Amino acid sequence: MAALPAPKDDDILVETYYERLEALKEMFPAGLRNVTRKAVSGGWTLFTYGKQAAWIFSTTAMLMVLPYIVSKEIADTEKAQIAQQRQMLLGPQAAVQGSQPRY
Repeated sequence: MAALPAPKDDDILVETYYERLEALKEMFPAGLRNVTRKAVSGGWTLFTYGKQAAWIFSTTAMLMVLPYIVSKEIADTEKAQIAQQRQMLLGPQAAVQGSQPRY
């Protein structure tokens, strides 16, 4: 098999990135380019609206749910402290009996 000859400096084309993009534009028909452009634009629009919706949903959920979680944790801690105090004062059975509802 014969080796290919080395390219000469005259054979190598020096192209800029802009020229390469222009050549790619000429390869595809205008209809396909327009459909692709609209699809990409629609994708970016959906991404933008989705990002905004996620931000609104997450901040709203945090502002609505976080105070409830904190108050529930405080109430549970207070119940545990009361049960521990009863157990220390009245014995192990008092903590269990005190936590059960009375009817």
